[in-house]
Amino acid sequence: MIVKRSLNKVLTFSLLPAIILMMLISLNVSAQDLTQTIKGRVVDNDLQIPLPGATVIIIESDPLIGTTTDMDGYFRLENVLLGRYNLQISYMGYEPSIISELVVGSGKEVVLNIGLKESSVKLDEVVITADLDKKEPINSMAIISSRQINMEEAHRFAGGFDDPSRLVSAYAGVASNTNSNAIVIRGNAPKGLLWQMEGLEISNPSHFANMTTFGGGGLTALSSQMLASSDFYTSAFPAEFGNALSGVFDIRLRTGNRDKKEYTIEASLMGLNASAEGPYKKGKGSTYLFNYRYALFGLFEPVLPENAALIKYQDFNFKTEFPTKKAGIFALWGIFSTDYSGERVTKDTEEWEYDQDRQEGDGNTYMGAFGVTHKLIIGKRSLLNSSVAVSGNGIAWDINRMDTLKNLHPYQNIESYTWKYTVSSYLNHKFSAKHTNRTGFSVDLLNYDMLIQEAPVPGQNLIDFTDDKGSSELIQAFSQSRFDLSKKVTINAGIHFQYFTLNNHYVIEPRLGFKWNFKPAQSLNFGYGDHSRLEMLFLYLGRQPGQNGYVQPNKNLDFTKSHHFVAGYNLAINENINLGAEGYFQYLNSVPVMPGTSYSMMNVDENWFINDSLTNDGTGQNYGLDITLERSMNNGYYYLVTASVFQAKYTGGDNIQRSARYDKGYVVNLLGGKEWKVGKSKNNSIGVNGQLSMIGGDRISPVDEEATYLAKEVIYDETRAFEARKPNVYYLSFSFSYRRNKKKHASIWSFQMLNALGSPEFFGYKYNYKYNTVDKDQQTMMLPNISYKIVF
Repeated sequence: MIVKRSLNKVLTFSLLPAIILMMLISLNVSAQDLTQTIKGRVVDNDLQIPLPGATVIIIESDPLIGTTTDMDGYFRLENVLLGRYNLQISYMGYEPSIISELVVGSGKEVVLNIGLKESSVKLDEVVITADLDKKEPINSMAIISSRQINMEEAHRFAGGFDDPSRLVSAYAGVASNTNSNAIVIRGNAPKGLLWQMEGLEISNPSHFANMTTFGGGGLTALSSQMLASSDFYTSAFPAEFGNALSGVFDIRLRTGNRDKKEYTIEASLMGLNASAEGPYKKGKGSTYLFNYRYALFGLFEPVLPENAALIKYQDFNFKTEFPTKKAGIFALWGIFSTDYSGERVTKDTEEWEYDQDRQEGDGNTYMGAFGVTHKLIIGKRSLLNSSVAVSGNGIAWDINRMDTLKNLHPYQNIESYTWKYTVSSYLNHKFSAKHTNRTGFSVDLLNYDMLIQEAPVPGQNLIDFTDDKGSSELIQAFSQSRFDLSKKVTINAGIHFQYFTLNNHYVIEPRLGFKWNFKPAQSLNFGYGDHSRLEMLFLYLGRQPGQNGYVQPNKNLDFTKSHHFVAGYNLAINENINLGAEGYFQYLNSVPVMPGTSYSMMNVDENWFINDSLTNDGTGQNYGLDITLERSMNNGYYYLVTASVFQAKYTGGDNIQRSARYDKGYVVNLLGGKEWKVGKSKNNSIGVNGQLSMIGGDRISPVDEEATYLAKEVIYDETRAFEARKPNVYYLSFSFSYRRNKKKHASIWSFQMLNALGSPEFFGYKYNYKYNTVDKDQQTMMLPNISYKIVF
């Protein structure tokens, strides 16, 4: 030990000059004016044709920093000082675009892919005014109830937790909670949301998907390192989107750096994250980008609910792109995730209080998608985009219950595997600057293998609710046109068709959008959409015994359908502040319900054991008002204030109108943050962000106390369905970050806290065997995360 101490002293003193020298070098580097490169490509937004000679400048730079694109549409801005910038991109005959809040830091070049919309009127000069909404969707066909999101916001917004699902919960009309990243849009169930990646429908890209809430999960399987700017829709979406009821999350993956290899490594309490990107061979244009993440929740055991420390998950995302000289661009992309969660029984029977104390279970979930996309420019007016893909998800969930003799008995068993093969193609054709059409189709070959079982009483044999293996098809086609009648008026009209071969049901869905910029900084818009969605496949395959064997009473169920009406007003107060308001009404029909009861699939949040006979006689309606006041990041600070008031009603199989499960009543979000430049040359930055969410409680049916005490399990009075309301919740989340920029790398320390107030999540009620009482079933999850990221 003495020798070791002496050696340490020797090493300390011998290294002291080197340490001092390194500190001096570090200070010298910190005092330098560090720079980075901003580069990318400018193309026609509809046709992806490069725009040579487009102008790219940094707004308010003095002296002016700018450049023009080359013959292939590429540009480079070199030696740009570190910081945040707004970029203006302009091209004669096209509407100018602004990219705001662009972070320029060391370690990784800024790579942009910018699409400009052709102007319907001749522009002799470019004039940038306050009417440019910096959050306008990327999709030029979108007119209303849509916005662009970027993952820089998911990093920056408190409560975003690097999860796009949690990020959008800050937007008007959207609600979420700490227990799940499920997205509730304007009173609709989360299962009504359509997820797309690279233009194709995929399964819910969440870890532990559909285990706590249909349509939700624990956290995203999408890596923030992979995502490009994407679009999020909350109502009356364009005709290209089908099989969606409440909204659309259209995820786009970015392309790797074509000139330089770059890496990101992150370690946090959530686990490890590694990402790499770059060219296969410099100068050839082919690129790769991938990210792998592995996490172990055991590190959170002291602050997580019981059994949560057993949680494990991992995911892998990638995209690789191969441009050719004449055959277009080929891209391979994918996402894969696996998860495990479990619970262990409390062996001492005297300690049993609730059902969960006597349960033991194991759950594995899987999700994946792999696709090949081809883009081909045809002539000067057409773009053909074609894809083939395979995607799917699976869940294997086995629960056993222990009796008083400490014998385990099978109680629930879920083995649900669904996968599909997809062929999709669409053609963008620009008839003129005033008329662009997009027409396409997709064919999904749906495959399923399901065994869903439950014992009526623990100890009895399992009963099959679903036991089927087979395939079917979902065929979709659409056509939509954008008409830019003038600089002030835009109309988007289209139609969508869906056909489900399992039961030969089909729907024809008209869509219409209208936008009127009646003043330079103000606009009115209107949208209508007829939208339909299939229920989860297991519902159609549920079986019950009949006279001649088993029958499937729900196999002939139709699509669940809805009509969306929405009107909005937008005001650009100045270049950084926007005010928006949207009023909406949604009428749902053809909702599966159980005749003679209050039951409706509108309210199902998580129940795999359904084999009752249902009919498409249910209806529902959601209506409300969303208000958004947003200041983009400028001069080091930003804020976002959203408020939503709404009602969600439904009519079940008994033809009585009631409040629906997600009739929360209101959602209010107050979000903001501040950044400071620090260091001798202001190369480094400190960020502080906070979010306060005030959300009305979900509806719940009151407990039938007499039946509950008699059965010794909680029984809800469904004749008074959803008359009660869960407690309102108040979520406070905050984050701190410190970014240190060096010449060749950047390091980022961050601390995030989700639900700092410790607001409990209320699930309902549970029966206490030990004391013969009905207790609240609630959990409090305060989720902290400390991370260190290095980018080089």
